[in-house]
Amino acid sequence: MKTLKAKDLINVGIFTALYFVSMAVGNFIAVFVAGLIVPGLSSLFIPALVGLVSGPVYMLMIRRVPRFGAITIVGVIMGLFLLVFGHFALSFIPYALCGLLADLTQSLLNGSRPNLARYLSYVILTFGCTGPVLPLWFMKDAYVASLVRRGKSQEYINGVFAPITGITFLVCIVVTLAGALAGAWIGCRIVDRHFNRIPAGR
Repeated sequence: MKTLKAKDLINVGIFTALYFVSMAVGNFIAVFVAGLIVPGLSSLFIPALVGLVSGPVYMLMIRRVPRFGAITIVGVIMGLFLLVFGHFALSFIPYALCGLLADLTQSLLNGSRPNLARYLSYVILTFGCTGPVLPLWFMKDAYVASLVRRGKSQEYINGVFAPITGITFLVCIVVTLAGALAGAWIGCRIVDRHFNRIPAGR
């Protein structure tokens, strides 16, 4: 595996910042658009919308920095951002873990099946964005305790958990997968069309 160089780390920092901006755009769409269409369920669509809009940034990053470690760094930093912005403490783990798994997938498959590597690694990274919502289903007591420590009222807590059912979990997983695949397709199309002349790693 090729190792990251100083120039690569600078590029990773730039693409991480761009990924963060695209993540913020996905959050905005989920809160203000999906929130109007499906009130109370907007947070469940955040991973899907982040996956939808972040594809071009990701695809350009793995073209410019085709080295193991780049995607892992993005996953770790995004997980830290979630902690800084007050999400559930364990939200860090899915993003960091998915970043590492996406990195391994991209590195192992890129030589033999580059298109599959791009799509699959991006889907894996996108599922890291489910970190803030997965505890709603699997760690309810701990999540409630964290909301109480942050001063949230019982009415607020009840509203958070009102849509949390087995059906909405499946909806979250399916739409996240769909959003990530669509974002990967859009990203590949944009990068292949407009950045194909830029040699990889330059």
